[in-house]
Order: sequence, then structure tokens, then C-alpha cells
Amino acid sequence: MKRPSLLIVAALSITICGCGNTEPQPKKFPKPGTTVAEAKMPITEDAINHTTFSVKVVADSDVANGVYDVDADFGPNFGEGKFSMPKGAEDATPVIRKGDEPYSYIIGFRIAGDTTFYDYFRVSCSKSNTKMEYIKAYSF
Repeated sequence: MKRPSLLIVAALSITICGCGNTEPQPKKFPKPGTTVAEAKMPITEDAINHTTFSVKVVADSDVANGVYDVDADFGPNFGEGKFSMPKGAEDATPVIRKGDEPYSYIIGFRIAGDTTFYDYFRVSCSKSNTKMEYIKAYSF
């Protein structure tokens, strides 16, 4: 009779110990107006003025829903836009890397515990235009 009661006590102990803090941790978002990622490169065709192409990702007032502002400067030209992080990854922090095309940057993100860079949004510029576009879609 003692064996079954010991098994019950052991099972209850494991169950109770395994029920630690299961409350979801609150998601952390940057303060609106905070620059979360930025990158800059020289415009090689303009050696006289030493102009640059730069992209900044800034937390929007709706950052809790994954919305970010994008500011792009190509020499004296300025462009701005917005993008929203994928559903389920609203709290992922945007990261910028150089794109494959000249004067382009890819805005992506990484998921906690994963080193994969998820390409998500492209910003490219030339003398005559600034282009911002989603390049992939994700579901989490």
C-alpha cells in the first residue's frame, strides 16, 4: 500500500514543481521616436559633395502593434514611409543589412533564440526616386 501512495505523492510533487510561473512575460517595445536601426553608405557617383544614402527605422507611436517609420536620405533627397512587423512578431526588433542592389537596404528581424535574418522590407534609392516595399510575408 505504501508504493502507490508514494507514486501519487511523487506525481503531485512533479506536477506542482512543473507549474512555475506560466504567466506570459509582457512584450517589450521601444519608446516611440526611438531609432532602432540605421545604416549609411557613401554615394560613389558624387565624389565632390561626399553625399550619402542612409536609412533609419524609428519606433512609431503605434509601436505596440509593430509599426515603424522609415526615413531614407539619398543626398539631398528625403523619403519616408511605414511598415508593420508580421502578426505574431510585433515585438521583434528590426535589423538592417545591405541589399543586393546598389543603394538598397533590407530591413528584417530576428526571432529570440534564432540566428536567422528574416528579410522583410526593402528600401532602395536613386537620383530620381525612393522605393519602399515588402519583399516577403511571414506567419508566426
